[in-house]
Amino acid sequence: MRTRAFLLLAALFAGTNTASGFVAKDGPVIPGVSTWVAGREVHVEARLSPALPEDVLQRLASGLPTTVAWEMRLFVFRNLWFDGVKDERRYAVTATYRPVTSDYAVERRLDARLLDTKVVPTRDEAAAALARVPGLPSFTMGDHLLGKKLLVRVRCLYGSGVALGVVPTSAETAWVRSGIFEWTATGAR
Repeated sequence: MRTRAFLLLAALFAGTNTASGFVAKDGPVIPGVSTWVAGREVHVEARLSPALPEDVLQRLASGLPTTVAWEMRLFVFRNLWFDGVKDERRYAVTATYRPVTSDYAVERRLDARLLDTKVVPTRDEAAAALARVPGLPSFTMGDHLLGKKLLVRVRCLYGSGVALGVVPTSAETAWVRSGIFEWTATGAR
């Protein structure tokens, strides 16, 4: 019983807690989220600033596969009530050093579905691919969203670890929201 209480207290005080990890006070932030609608697709663009913490760059340089995951959620905006989640996506980028050819393979996935794999020659290009969402078509608009005020919230999970040897943690940014937009049959407003 005491062990459980100790582990619970340790998990609570292991950083500035969020639902699944902690937001480092000196870690990277997302300065803003851009969205635009093309046809029925909502495109999302975001980046980390500064790009990646030193421990993530060291992991990338060591040759270990390094993954950064971006969580994106589409909300209906409401002034006087909680926003309603309409859809969510997980965009993950994994960079792996290939020692035989001295380059990096960068694999991009959306909801565990492979989008593409490309080879980049330098670690800086691999790190840049990890640190941004490049105008990705993320959400498909349906008729149930016509005329509603919408926004997108994004956060980045850029590291993981273990507190006290047993409690899994993740290093992540705070949620950042886009501007409010409205989708109509003719496009976004």
